[in-house]
Amino acid sequence: MKVLLLKDTKDIGNLGEIKEVADGYARNFLFPQGLAEIATEQNIQKMKRERERQDKLAESDLIQTGKLADKLNGVILEMRGQVNAQGKFYAAISAAKIAGKLKEKGFDIRPDQIFLPEPIKEIGEYNIIINLNHGLESEITVMATE
Repeated sequence: MKVLLLKDTKDIGNLGEIKEVADGYARNFLFPQGLAEIATEQNIQKMKRERERQDKLAESDLIQTGKLADKLNGVILEMRGQVNAQGKFYAAISAAKIAGKLKEKGFDIRPDQIFLPEPIKEIGEYNIIINLNHGLESEITVMATE
């Protein structure tokens, strides 16, 4: 039986591929799990239209992410905190605090997108990488002051 795969399926194939499988395997496993459907011309055309729609959405998202990356590059954040006698912050500056400060400036960045090997604990200037979708990155500067 020829089936159209609706999801990537181990040992069979990837989304959108047409594969020949045993009738029982299709009826008893692939169809109930929502992994495939019968490869009719109507279903194939529907899959092509959906793939084209997904490609357009991905392209649009890439353009928006590129614009965000350009806007983020070179942004300077001033983060203040209380320091002890040794010049270390009582409360370290974390990725969540940086994300909050970016949100105040109008950037919707999640803390997990901020590459911060360890929280900032001392006064200084730090270059921070922001990992965006589609493998894009931006670099911002965090000025940690008292």
